[in-house]
Parts: sequence; structure tokens; C-alpha cells
Amino acid sequence: MQHKFIIISLVSFMCFTSKHIMAQEEIYDQPVQIIDTLNNTEKPVKDDKIKPEKETAKSDIEKRKERLNRIRVGLGNFGLQFGTYTYIQATPTIGYMVINNRLELGGGPILIYQSIRYSSGFRQSYFVYGSDIYARGFLYKGIYLGASYDLVNKPSYYDLNRRLNVHHLLLGAGYSANLGEIGSFNASLMFNVLNNRESIYRGTFGNFPMILNVGFGFGLGGR
Repeated sequence: MQHKFIIISLVSFMCFTSKHIMAQEEIYDQPVQIIDTLNNTEKPVKDDKIKPEKETAKSDIEKRKERLNRIRVGLGNFGLQFGTYTYIQATPTIGYMVINNRLELGGGPILIYQSIRYSSGFRQSYFVYGSDIYARGFLYKGIYLGASYDLVNKPSYYDLNRRLNVHHLLLGAGYSANLGEIGSFNASLMFNVLNNRESIYRGTFGNFPMILNVGFGFGLGGR
């Protein structure tokens, strides 16, 4: 009996030990998970290239205004005189700032109406028309150098029944003063290099071919 009891006790102990070892092996066989508590929080990703919609829309509008304000429209030169000798000149121009605040190129038509009333009461009127091409290079605070080529068709001063084409090349300097945020007033003294007896620019100061031009321009972009 004692031998049977000892054998049963050994068998029971071996079964219990084997089960305990198998349980530990199952625990050890499971993968170990390591939790990083320091870097567990996710930081929001900031993209400096992404801008708010309102800010982007505003910048797009400002860029568009800047491009349009480079286009300048106005009067390159105008003149009015009434009486025995009536003279009306308008030279509408459109230009473009090729280099912002540095170089402007443009042109436009030349339209002149002239009328002369003689002592006998007879009045003779005629039109002068042509085209103007100009360039302005800005040097410092509105001061610029200018060049203008004008080709006009007009009646001859010596035979009003005959019309002819007359070339003019004007070189000089001027000053551009701001009118508000998008406008400018321009005044310049120009010398007619191709001066001749048929020139429409007879000179602001007597017969000397120095011409005072005044005009203005505005950008298309607005404020």
C-alpha cells in the first residue's frame, strides 16, 4: 500500500509540474509588445506652403492689379487754343511698363484740328492725323528721359490742296508726378531733331523747335 501511494503521488506531481511548465512556455511564446510612452503623441504636421484661402485670394487679386496697373492709358499730349487761330490736339496713348517703374513703351493716334480765320472773314479748316510711338526711361523719383517718333499726314502750309506725310523725332526729358495711387501727370521738354518747314511742331518758344508736352496716364488695375 505504501508503494502504491508513493507511485500515485509521484505521478500526480509529475502531471502538475508538466502542466505548469507548459503554461509558462505558452506565456513566453507570446510576442512581447513594447509601448513607447514618450513618443506616443502625434504632432500635427505643419506645411508652410499651405496658406489660408482668404490670404491666397487676396494675394492673387493684388498680383492681378499690379499687372493691370502696368498698362497705362491717358493722353500723351493735348493742346487747346481758340480765336483767330483755333488749335485742338489730342493724342490718346496706351503704354506698358516693360520694367516696373523703369521703362515704359507705348503709342497712340495723333488727332489735330486747326482753323484759321482771315481778316476778310474767310475761315479755312483742316485735320491732321497720324501716329505716335514713345519710350520713357525713368531715372530717379519721376525724372525720365523720353523719345517720341511721330508720323502725321497734313496739308502743306504752302499749298493747302496738297497733303503730305511729315516725320518728327522728339528727344528730351521730363517729370512724372503721381496723381493718387494709380495716376500720373507728365510734363516734358522735347527737341524736334527732324525739324523742317512742314513740321507740326513749330516750337513752343518761337521758331526754336523746343516743344513743351503735357499729358497724364492711369493704370487699369485700380486701387
